[in-house]
Amino acid sequence: MFNQENVKLLTNTELKVYEYIVQHSQKVIRMSVREIASETHVSPATVTRTISKLGFENIWECKLYLKETDNRKHNKKVFETSEIVEEFFSRSMQTEYEEKIQAAVKMIANSDTALFFGIGTSGLIAAYASRQFSNLGQSTFHIQDFSYPFHLISRQYRNTVAIIMSVSGETDIMLRKVADLKGLDSKIISITNSSTNTLAKQSDINFAYHLTPEYVDEEVNVTSQLPAVFIVETLARRNYNYTQKMRNEQR
Repeated sequence: MFNQENVKLLTNTELKVYEYIVQHSQKVIRMSVREIASETHVSPATVTRTISKLGFENIWECKLYLKETDNRKHNKKVFETSEIVEEFFSRSMQTEYEEKIQAAVKMIANSDTALFFGIGTSGLIAAYASRQFSNLGQSTFHIQDFSYPFHLISRQYRNTVAIIMSVSGETDIMLRKVADLKGLDSKIISITNSSTNTLAKQSDINFAYHLTPEYVDEEVNVTSQLPAVFIVETLARRNYNYTQKMRNEQR
């Protein structure tokens, strides 16, 4: 289930936590760090350290992995919309999330233009996001051509914000385009399903919605885009309110 090279690095105390996670994976999905610590008779810090050594950024990433593993193993039916909403909204208003929203809004509002980019289903969400921002007065454009030659552009894009949509954050062509945009000095805001993928790590700001990945026939990724829509709607509306406030203060 986990990378055995990582497991070898665990201390005896951390192995207790690891063994508990493996043996009670379905239960762990619904538990907090403190609850796991209580069950294994260790400190919350030990649980957090164990999760980190196993290769996860936080407990949410570990739970996501456990859910995905179980979902693939049992070929589970796709989730109901209400389940998706409950899974995402139970944590989307945490302080860290709110701070990122505020930082992203300021970044977008103070830019000359916002560029939206995505591939496949994420590209459709990017197009929708661009239109929503435009409807609310932000200068934007959407690029759906994944062969767009950013690498041939000579001018700098220092005051451009690129909002990149990707479920996995690992699509090769998309990562190449992000590298091109960073080469033009664009700022990068990404919306992905996890915070440990390559795109998230290359971004100035990343919004990770941590849904259980869903697949049909173990190949077609049908992970819901509801959180992505919620995030872009929130950013668009907050951006509008922020710019209106700034204009009123300047009068």
